[in-house]
Amino acid sequence: MQFLFQTYNENAMKLRGVCMRVRIELVGENDPVEAVIYCRNVTPEIEELARQMSLGNKSGPQPTFFKGEEEYFLTLSEILFFETDGDAVFAHTDKDSYETGQRLYELETILPNYFVRISRSTIANTLHIFSIQRGLTRVGLVSFRGSYKEVYVSRMYNHILRVKMEERNLYEKT
Repeated sequence: MQFLFQTYNENAMKLRGVCMRVRIELVGENDPVEAVIYCRNVTPEIEELARQMSLGNKSGPQPTFFKGEEEYFLTLSEILFFETDGDAVFAHTDKDSYETGQRLYELETILPNYFVRISRSTIANTLHIFSIQRGLTRVGLVSFRGSYKEVYVSRMYNHILRVKMEERNLYEKT
């Protein structure tokens, strides 16, 4: 049995007001490299941290936002939803919309876990959803906090949205 030389480098890291201890251990050449996150609750920040760590340096392209010839630099937390209109995909904020160069299927792979597909033409940010009004055909009308904008969730994606909203409720209980 080979003894592995290990060093411990402990640092403090702030995440949502919680002090987190970070420990780095060196492993041998033939041992797998892994990261383990111990937490009290799985929050969107923890999910995003895990996603970024699993991607490593392969984070892929980030969404770009345009209005006419002008490029805008928005944070993903500002986006209420992404929606297709013809051949174009638009990112909607509470008061405006911006064209993005990516397709919805491309956005699904690079967006954080709090974004969820709710129809063939829409990806919504669950952190901004205020209400879901059910219709007779089981198609729901989704309203967003602080905005007049609304989108529909289709029957096919309704269950996935419900699961994501339950996860969001767990985040907010912390």
